[in-house]
Amino acid sequence: MKNDINSIINKLTAYAIDHLLLDPFDQTYAFNRLCTMCGVETPKLDVDVDCGDATLSGLLDELKAAAPQIDKDAVADFLFPMPRTVNYYLEDKLARGISKGFDFLFDTYAHGYNVVSTAPAIGKDGYMCYSAGDINPAVGAALAVGGEQLFYTPIAVGNHIATLQNPDILSDDIARRLAAFVSRYGGAIATRVGDGSDYMCCTASALSEAKTEKVLSDGAVKIEILDYPVPALSFSGIARNSVVREMCKVIKSAAENNVPCVVAADGKNGVTLYVVFAGEIKADAFIYGGDALGACGVVRTKDCTPLLSVLEKGTALSTDLIDYKPIYDKIGGVKHGKDAINALGGALVDMYLPLLSAAASTSKEQAVAFVAVDK
Repeated sequence: MKNDINSIINKLTAYAIDHLLLDPFDQTYAFNRLCTMCGVETPKLDVDVDCGDATLSGLLDELKAAAPQIDKDAVADFLFPMPRTVNYYLEDKLARGISKGFDFLFDTYAHGYNVVSTAPAIGKDGYMCYSAGDINPAVGAALAVGGEQLFYTPIAVGNHIATLQNPDILSDDIARRLAAFVSRYGGAIATRVGDGSDYMCCTASALSEAKTEKVLSDGAVKIEILDYPVPALSFSGIARNSVVREMCKVIKSAAENNVPCVVAADGKNGVTLYVVFAGEIKADAFIYGGDALGACGVVRTKDCTPLLSVLEKGTALSTDLIDYKPIYDKIGGVKHGKDAINALGGALVDMYLPLLSAAASTSKEQAVAFVAVDK
């Protein structure tokens, strides 16, 4: 038993060196500390051990089986790098390239114990579905946005879904923070006005793919009504302060009329700001509504990846996957091969879009009127 625990702890420290920023010079200390936690009386360090394809959660399960008295979360907390370490490396990586910085951060969190979903983001036509369950780490990395260091907390690897601490109350401050984020880091960011929620971030949203239905203003600030499942306005222009000011006028008009909205920004074509007139998206067995990204075409769903092997091979649905029957029936039991993931993403989006449409908080005519009354 003791030798089994010793071997598992060696693999855990090797894993931490490979994936969790543990300095090889600290391996002996980490190994001895874990041995003490687990009651190993004669520890034997093996610096050449290979953790192979092991995961942290799998190794922790092995350790728990060999040493039932240990607290897996305590072991995971000890192995996961301290925030200052993550922040140091993140700052260094971001200086070399934005994508390098975020790839590093999400990769580190994905290898941590139960802190971020690694399921792929899937969808079609710019709409994206991701699964994350109730996973939400308590502490994120420090990210400089608009002159402040805010906690940026990865949730799901697919489409780089994360929360960003929201210290802002006034609509003007929110709009400027959104613009500052996408100007510095690209991607997209959104928040729901008026409920004090976190900012929600992602690599891209469906708003940037939405076509223009009508140009409402084409002066210093270009304002458009978009062809989108719920009324949505876009605001863009060279003069950032003017763009923010015009968007905030619309937010104020909506608030005065008790119309809920989500404000968002993306950096695909320069900095574009949005007001999306949507309330809460109703959840069902597969679509989990609730956060601001849901109004922007990026929605959290049930993890349906267990279906992929069935869809790839075109086999019958097994009894252990019976909960997935509604979406299996929607896709059809034919052999999809390498297109299985696209079929799954398309089916989830098809289930999501009616829920998004039903969440509209006002009419398209009223959304246009919110622009008109402030001219």
